[in-house]
Amino acid sequence: MIKVNGLHKKFDKLHVLKGIDIEIKQGEVVVVIGPSGSGKSTFLRCLNLLEEPTEGEIVFEGISITDKGTDINKLRQKMGMVFQQFNLFPHLSVLDNITISPKKLKGMSDEEAKRIAFDLLKRIGLDDKANSYPGQLSGGQKQRIAIARALAMSPDVMLFDEPTSALDPEMVGEVLDVMKELAAEGMTMVVVTHEMGFAKEVGDRVIFMDQGNIIEENVPEELFGNPQHPRTKDFLGKVL
Repeated sequence: MIKVNGLHKKFDKLHVLKGIDIEIKQGEVVVVIGPSGSGKSTFLRCLNLLEEPTEGEIVFEGISITDKGTDINKLRQKMGMVFQQFNLFPHLSVLDNITISPKKLKGMSDEEAKRIAFDLLKRIGLDDKANSYPGQLSGGQKQRIAIARALAMSPDVMLFDEPTSALDPEMVGEVLDVMKELAAEGMTMVVVTHEMGFAKEVGDRVIFMDQGNIIEENVPEELFGNPQHPRTKDFLGKVL
């Protein structure tokens, strides 16, 4: 589904990504872990061109998104993105936050968009919050709404950028539960996270990044149980 070849990203003299090569298959849950500043979020943001790669190619569903002629906005409709900071529109109700993109970008009728929104709200256990505003919600509720908003576009892949790092510890579980359910349903997901338990339980493959490189990648049992690279061992020794 996604193929990345020789991905580099520089911010002036700072070389953040140093030649990333990876393939992500349909239905796969790929979890990216590593220390802060290792390039994880930059890598994720390059996948839908929120960050412009300095060099390299990213192919999504057979189309090179790094090609200048590609309509990236059309492709982004197939890529759901969930950020650390929710990014909900504060002046819109929960229902309007979820229905705005399907109506504006897909030309969906108000009735159809609302039907999908209520189905999603029910699924994440927040159907009673349809008419609330983001300021009236907890962090965990906001993040679940952000996930529902992304799902309302029926994406082919979901990208999660540390979706629980801004949450109080007791709210982390409710967001991870929604993500686990998505994974169980076969949604293709790329997840940057510090939640090692989630990586172990849900990841089909775990990627360890450090200093802009993929240092090691493996199935969770192997990467956590028998890491091969000294840097991976050192990192896991500190976080587990």
